[in-house]
Amino acid sequence: MLKTVIARTVASVFGFCLLLGLAACSERDQAPMEGEQPAKSRPAGQYLDYDTAVARKRAVSEPAYSLDIDLGFAEDRYAGTVVASFKYGGDGAPLTIDFANGDVKQVLLNGAAVDYSYNGFFITLPSGSLAPGAQELRIDYEHPYSQDGSGLYRYVDQEDGRVYLYTDFEPYDANRLFPHFDQPDLKASYTLSVRAPAGWQVVSTMRETDVQEDGDVRVWTFPPTEPLSSYVFSLHAGEYALIEPQDAFRYPLRLFVRHSLKPHVEAGFWFETTRQGFDFFDAYFGLPYPFKKYDQLIVPDYNSGAMENVAAVTFNESYLRRRPLTQAERFTLADTIMHEMAHMWFGDITTMAWWNGLWLNESFATYMASLAMEGVPGFDEVWHRFFLRSKQSAYFADQLVTTHPIELPVRNTAEATSNFDSITYGKGASSLKQLDFLLGGDVFRQGVRDYIAANAWSNTELEDFIGAMAAAADRDLDAWTQQWLYQAGVNTLKVDVQCEGGQLQGLTLLQSAPEELPILREQRTRVALFNLEGGQFVQRHSVDVTFAGASTPVEVAAELPCPDLVYPNADDYAYIKVTLDPRSVASLGDYIMTLRDPLTRSMVWDDLYNMVQHAELPVTTYLDTLAANLPLETDLTATLDLLGSLRGGFAYLHQAPGGAALVQDYAARFEPLLWEQVTGTEGDARQVWLAAYIDTANNAAAWERIAALLAGDISLPGYTLDQDTRWQIVLKLNEFRQPGYAELAAAEARRDGSAIGEENAVRAQVLAARGDEKMAWFDRAMAADENFVLRRSRTILSALFPYSSQRSLAAPFAQRMIDAMPAINEAHDSNFHFRVTQYALPRLCTLENARRLKTALQVAEKEGKDLDSAIVKGMKRTAQLDERCAAAVALLPQAPDTSQ
Repeated sequence: MLKTVIARTVASVFGFCLLLGLAACSERDQAPMEGEQPAKSRPAGQYLDYDTAVARKRAVSEPAYSLDIDLGFAEDRYAGTVVASFKYGGDGAPLTIDFANGDVKQVLLNGAAVDYSYNGFFITLPSGSLAPGAQELRIDYEHPYSQDGSGLYRYVDQEDGRVYLYTDFEPYDANRLFPHFDQPDLKASYTLSVRAPAGWQVVSTMRETDVQEDGDVRVWTFPPTEPLSSYVFSLHAGEYALIEPQDAFRYPLRLFVRHSLKPHVEAGFWFETTRQGFDFFDAYFGLPYPFKKYDQLIVPDYNSGAMENVAAVTFNESYLRRRPLTQAERFTLADTIMHEMAHMWFGDITTMAWWNGLWLNESFATYMASLAMEGVPGFDEVWHRFFLRSKQSAYFADQLVTTHPIELPVRNTAEATSNFDSITYGKGASSLKQLDFLLGGDVFRQGVRDYIAANAWSNTELEDFIGAMAAAADRDLDAWTQQWLYQAGVNTLKVDVQCEGGQLQGLTLLQSAPEELPILREQRTRVALFNLEGGQFVQRHSVDVTFAGASTPVEVAAELPCPDLVYPNADDYAYIKVTLDPRSVASLGDYIMTLRDPLTRSMVWDDLYNMVQHAELPVTTYLDTLAANLPLETDLTATLDLLGSLRGGFAYLHQAPGGAALVQDYAARFEPLLWEQVTGTEGDARQVWLAAYIDTANNAAAWERIAALLAGDISLPGYTLDQDTRWQIVLKLNEFRQPGYAELAAAEARRDGSAIGEENAVRAQVLAARGDEKMAWFDRAMAADENFVLRRSRTILSALFPYSSQRSLAAPFAQRMIDAMPAINEAHDSNFHFRVTQYALPRLCTLENARRLKTALQVAEKEGKDLDSAIVKGMKRTAQLDERCAAAVALLPQAPDTSQ
């Protein structure tokens, strides 16, 4: 699964009763059962706790489900019957069956009525109702369609009225589709029958074996699946457009999308990439794809990037563009396709026993996606992008107060959600890349093959994977496991260069660690030595080194000249923060663009930008260097990274008290530079430069230029302004309330009547709002109910206070928004909490705001308020980033003291 923005609003028990009617929460459902032992009872709540899952695993085995679902039952809900067969080996204690926010009609145990209870979160069979042996449990139920994207979600396309349904279950939402044992280590076979309106498609893990007409509905029958964890089972239905490849493949391939977006799907690229993925993974894993078909669905309002449902993978519509995709966008899409495909083996065939293993599931798929793309034509920059996307986000997260070990205990499924972060994906994948380099590619692959072969169709713990790798390598990996997986933080590496008489005498790698996280790790790296010749860097030598501890000498070839630049992580194998030696830093200023390898250039640039973030280099110095070198960059991947740091640099300028003059000074320098690139390039390069020009429009010249481009008063030869870029311009003009901003947004909304256009129209209003209008939008997002469009709350929060330009607008409301966190904690779930703290919690770049956030957390702890981990992490992260920003801003010329 690729997590992006996550959202779900979960009703309280009281709100749930109001929503479904009093019958759903009858006195019988709420009353304790006779003979129940309170001390052993499962806590009522929307999450599954680890202790309950462990106890249930001991009591239940060999589950299988026969599921009948009626999707034509009503517009707002569906009906279902599930027959669960399983073996019971418990001690007679109450047994719970997960089922959130539904309406239970009947429960039969082995053909007879049973005195169950239901609290809105799970069904409980009372003590003594189960004897050891085979059981058959039948539950008839109804359930409303999801309003938040989890469970079974229903979407109506406003453009044509067509209906689309899909499921999204990870980590603990399969029980919002039907009652069952919703935990990964109770793998089961699923047999499915679905009643759906005629004209609908129905897609699940298996291909249907029969479709029968029954009046104005059709009955779809699906055969039993292999044993699967519940979170990777799925059901999708609706009026999807079906796309099939022109040529047959050894595995049946299909692609589904809503009709209004079908013209924007580059189906040939989807199918070609999918075939290349299967060719790679079949060979790499040594086990052909074991499922019967492979469907991919592009779905609306999706909470994450994509999800590895077995043989029915779902993708966010954000991977589509209403113009031809750029090469960078194709790379991102291909990377996601490969990531989800890797899960079919690692995650779906073999599955973690509990959610502490989530990191390995996601890290492995992230690393394997890059490995799979390495040999695909057109994607030569794969490891360059791995560094920029996975590594950099991991380095950033690993230096925050909220960092955590890769492997850590997970008390409940809520914590599983909160642990979806750059440690889970980026650092884990980087550690696996390092392990691959340390052991050797052939050994690593053999270990993976052995692991999958030994654990197919079962559940595993970390030691199963590490054991397979250790056996393949014939070495003990206990120390590596402890250093990398159970210890947080990133180490720093620098080089002590010893020269005499212009000749290199020796190199020593010096490893250090933060005082609060003092572990020193073993890893393997590549050290590259460069000399300046004819005004250009030339690589003279490189050597692979395994280093450990504080100091490691490096054996280098004899008679080498003293290097002008030593880079101790060439080709990005190590997971390490690099501090360059003084001679190397001095050499870089004028010659950084002469480094021939784009990856090396990006790594050095990012080392410099990291110095800005940690107040070791003034942002103005960085921007000066960038202005001199940016036009010289010819690699688009490296260009995208530099343009990202340009946006970040302007954000620092905007945060500085009295920084308006600095913004105007640098906008005047970069505006003509960027426009020259827009007019002097074509194809993908022009699209990249134009997007950057609009994003960094910070002065009147840029605003007038993009307004003229929108109006057609100026044009770019061979380029037609697409709808998405038109909206990008409109949003920027609304952000700064340029002349006619509201009329421009209204006109664009009339031009673009799609759902995307509607959300952009709302985003424009939020960006343009000032004063109390901002907080009215915030309150609306917080009060989201079942009639609130899911994506609307995301739209509002992401547009509320752009960090790059509207810090001053957020300041008057900062305390109010911080004070609202306990109430938000009670009214919403952790996914919603993540989005609020990510987008709407004010970052003001002042020590005062950092103190406010820390004080609020201290007060909450003192008063015994149990804030969700997503809120706590968000507030801690924001406080630390404000402190960092204040320190960086203090380096700016004549910057006022930000300590008050």
